Amino acid sequence: MSMLREALGRRAADAAGTAQAGARARRAAGRLRSALAGLPGVARRHWLFCVVLGLSVVPRAIAMLGFRPAILFKLDSYDYLWDAAHLRPNPVNPSGYTVFLWLLKPFHSLTLIAALQHLLGLMAAVGVYAVLRRLGVRAWIATLACVTVLFDPAQFLIEQLIMADLLAMALMIAAFAVLLARDQPSLPRSATAGLLMGASAVVRPTTLPLVIFVAGYLLARRAGWRRAGTILAAGALPVIAYMSWFAAVYGSFNLTNSNGLFLWSRTMTFAQCATIKPPPDLLALCPDRQPGPLAQPVPSRRLLPKQYLWDHQTWMWKAPQDGIVPDTAAFTAANNQRALRFAIRAIKAQPLGYAKAVAHDVSKPFKLVDKFPFPGPAQPSITTLGPANRVYALAAVRAYVGSTAGIGPYLGHHLGTRLVQPYSHLIRGYQAVVFLPGPLFALIVIVGLVGTLVPRRRTAAAVLLWTSALVTVVLPIAEHEYTYRYVIPAVPLACMAAALAFADRRTEALPGPEPDVPGTEPDVRPVSSGSGGQP
Repeated sequence: MSMLREALGRRAADAAGTAQAGARARRAAGRLRSALAGLPGVARRHWLFCVVLGLSVVPRAIAMLGFRPAILFKLDSYDYLWDAAHLRPNPVNPSGYTVFLWLLKPFHSLTLIAALQHLLGLMAAVGVYAVLRRLGVRAWIATLACVTVLFDPAQFLIEQLIMADLLAMALMIAAFAVLLARDQPSLPRSATAGLLMGASAVVRPTTLPLVIFVAGYLLARRAGWRRAGTILAAGALPVIAYMSWFAAVYGSFNLTNSNGLFLWSRTMTFAQCATIKPPPDLLALCPDRQPGPLAQPVPSRRLLPKQYLWDHQTWMWKAPQDGIVPDTAAFTAANNQRALRFAIRAIKAQPLGYAKAVAHDVSKPFKLVDKFPFPGPAQPSITTLGPANRVYALAAVRAYVGSTAGIGPYLGHHLGTRLVQPYSHLIRGYQAVVFLPGPLFALIVIVGLVGTLVPRRRTAAAVLLWTSALVTVVLPIAEHEYTYRYVIPAVPLACMAAALAFADRRTEALPGPEPDVPGTEPDVRPVSSGSGGQP
């Protein structure tokens, strides 16, 4: 009898569980139907942005048609593909992007990767617009702030590249969108923002300091230590997990075995060992000890940092190269620590020299017209890669796709892809006319800075975004050297900060020393989602 009662009880419990699951499914379906039914209304309220967003799909489609199946960058793209096929961390670059490629490996399609990256670029623009509207920016200003993400051909190029830059940028903007979507984010929302920012850091370490910045933002907004601590813990989780994986493979608890070597190459532009006075075991790292044209005694006549890093006659390339993967023999934990010791000594002994070198390169994106151009008909053929690199490039594509994807003859030493006319010609013509001039980028940054300095315009979000943009530009230059590819992810953050200088004053003001009227607080109200130019 007791067994019968137990059976009946279990059957009743199962029925109740099934009913609850059915109710949850019906509620979820109802919410989905409501959301879909509300899309036309959202499109009407934000018609200007929707029109601009739709127009931006056209040049992206042309880029995909013109450069097939994707664009492969130097040896970096082949490293990502090879590591994704064998699922192992890379000693030179963090492999968060490798995991992303590994998840897509069953589809064996570089075209799919490029298409998803273009979609992520569009979603990043949506995130920028949504945050700005939430923070009180008028519709047309918020739309204008998205123009660089939507129409800059340099943005199209990083979306078409098999490279980590676009994914890191998309995760970073997603983290800001989650964080800033509510005035006081809940603990789950804080955790989500932290996880996204931490995931971005294991794709491109440039965003690692931003985990601390977003926690500081919550403290500035008086959101409490629990939320700030939640963001820090969630942001640290992907980083620690990746470093543990890296340590299991290479024995070094680090993101890479390259940070010290990159920083050493940075010091080669200013270091003078007569001033640094390194110990005997570091003398081989001095500029005048490097081979041939690298051994320039005068800093103003020295070559670029990357030329010191990748010249295989320099001190760290003495170990023989084993296996098919090139350019990894130098990146050991011992070499990395040795290079880091020299770099720290050089910076301590010559802080002004280091600051001058970094400042010189940081100024470049603000005064140059750097278009980060798409490849053209003169793109070198695979023969320029050299025998070893050619074998590796073909093996990497074949390991990931299952074949050479029809681009074997087009894998050049800089950018490799198959150009298809007239589409590739159209994009190159577009890039000759549409680009972000350096002085205009400088103006955007200045407007954002002014907005953070004027008390009645300053907001915690503007300070966060402007500072994050600055760090995103400066950090890779301070560690290695300038290339416009490192600047592109900072552009939307700078545009957001500039747009917030024109936000409705009723929203999200930074706490000041005193409110306008003693004993009162700033009026903080949600922003209307109306269309047109009204906040």
